[in-house]
Amino acid sequence: MGKGKRRAERDGARAKKDKVWVCRGCCCGTKKKHPGVDHVGLEKQLRAGAQAAGARYEVTGCLGPCGQGNIVVVRSEGRLRWFRKVNSTEVADAVLSVLTEDDPPAALDGHRLRKHDGKKPDPD
Repeated sequence: MGKGKRRAERDGARAKKDKVWVCRGCCCGTKKKHPGVDHVGLEKQLRAGAQAAGARYEVTGCLGPCGQGNIVVVRSEGRLRWFRKVNSTEVADAVLSVLTEDDPPAALDGHRLRKHDGKKPDPD
């Protein structure tokens, strides 16, 4: 077997499966931080949606930035996308659509998290 073929096989083995991480650290998923949010229901919805799309699902410790919770990270086609304020079924559905659609829906416009967003909550 040539070096090129071994490299291709090795790179294929490294391909990462789509995955959804849901933060349940210090602030995300707590009634104290987010009263009125059905955290258990959202977690079930995210788990079921990830599995239906063939993605792995994992509840994780604090992902930071805590002021932006609930934080959800989606790896799709090798790309990581971070989302903030995933506190409703509509936003959770929009986050899950990243696993199956090329263009994220407009419903995610205020929920994308970028490095420069930091740990302070939005004023809204």
